Amino acid sequence: MATVNLIHKINYKDQAVEVYELKSDNGTTAVITNYGCIIMKLIVNDKNGEARDVVLGFDHVQDYWSDEYLKNYPYFGAVVGRYANRIKGAAFSLNGHSISVTANDGSNILHGGKEGFDKKVWKVLKTDTVPSASVILQYISADGEEGFPGELATTVTFSVLDNELVYEIDAVTNKTTVVNFAHHGYFNLDKQHESVGEQKIKIYADYWLEQWEDFCATGKLIPTLNSGYDFSQWKTVQQQWNKDEGYDQSFLINRDSSNLTLAAEAKSSDEALHMKVYTTEPVVHLYTGKWIPSVKGKKGEQYQGYCAFCFETQHHPNAINVPEFPSTILNPGEKYSQVNKYKFG
Repeated sequence: MATVNLIHKINYKDQAVEVYELKSDNGTTAVITNYGCIIMKLIVNDKNGEARDVVLGFDHVQDYWSDEYLKNYPYFGAVVGRYANRIKGAAFSLNGHSISVTANDGSNILHGGKEGFDKKVWKVLKTDTVPSASVILQYISADGEEGFPGELATTVTFSVLDNELVYEIDAVTNKTTVVNFAHHGYFNLDKQHESVGEQKIKIYADYWLEQWEDFCATGKLIPTLNSGYDFSQWKTVQQQWNKDEGYDQSFLINRDSSNLTLAAEAKSSDEALHMKVYTTEPVVHLYTGKWIPSVKGKKGEQYQGYCAFCFETQHHPNAINVPEFPSTILNPGEKYSQVNKYKFG
């Protein structure tokens, strides 16, 4: 029987931070907090029936706002917004007006600014067990927050099914604004969360997005074929990487409809666990965790660079400054929506 349980509650800045355990009939379990919509744990069974927690994070929710963690902050498991990835120059033009937003990555804005949605306490709207274990969270961002125009009401729905976690993000605005959300889960499919170099990945993309040295997308699409960014066949993460940099690139997903599409796959190094990533978004960003800080994680594990990878599904980074990219503008009366699924086997 599917269950949802409130397993912890603590006050933070006079707000109630809650932690929920969502469990499916077969034992697939997600531990989720309304602080930053963070997935603290995602426990699935491998082919031998052994449970593995496949995401990086902390055992205690207060560790997510500790000084040690925030000084080299990697966004473990959070929903990032209101604009994921980077906007070059932390500025853009919208309806003929020049908009400046909060720079927090050199001269650029990254993942929503100095205090993005990943550091907000979301309101718990609803929990349910039918048709699946689920929780619905909401955050209302004020007009002008981090420089973005419009009050933006955003809901995130997490649902745990047998061998699957589905998350949906919806948003509406009262003024024309820009929106681009992503989930920043750090995955390691092995029993021990050391380097992911020997884990295997596959990405369904014929093109990757060229970047300037500051990691902002230039607007140019480059074929992946016969390059170090070609993951059309199974490869270990480290097979073609620059070992000093790893990967931090966006890929244009091959798709022929707006429906859920298989974007990427991964396998543990022993091939006992297999993950598939489905999304309605056009882009998946591969990040192999160069800047993961040296901190103690769950069960005392020592985290460090390259001990996890991210598949961040989203719209094209910096799209608001690249007319050739699909629009990330949201107008009043419209609804922003994306659906994503992590499936394990």
